[in-house]
Amino acid sequence: MADCDLCGVSIPTVCPVKVFEPKFEHSYPAGKWKGLCERCLDSAKEVYDKHAQESEGNVCMMPGDSFGTCDFCGNATQLYDVEVKIPSFTKVYENETKHLCRKCLEGCNEAYSRKGECFGEHH
Repeated sequence: MADCDLCGVSIPTVCPVKVFEPKFEHSYPAGKWKGLCERCLDSAKEVYDKHAQESEGNVCMMPGDSFGTCDFCGNATQLYDVEVKIPSFTKVYENETKHLCRKCLEGCNEAYSRKGECFGEHH
């Protein structure tokens, strides 16, 4: 079992996303792997596509985006809002906004191309 690094859901398989974390720059200079569930990966891909389409290939700042610390890698930079569903005991899911940086969104976009390998072709 593995936990999604954005929503925390525990599932048998997560899709690996390469992330560069500044605080581990010396230990992992090429970046390290984090895992996303299919739902979070789809949400991140949707945000990446929306911003890439608006800026014709370059992810740019949109209304509602902000500056701060990325929830995925911890980098202080421009952030993009990604809606994720957090498992809840009182409800099935609660919607929460996570903030990801451009590099993490690009990593999610690359991981999305391998989605079939991670979760199987039936999804």
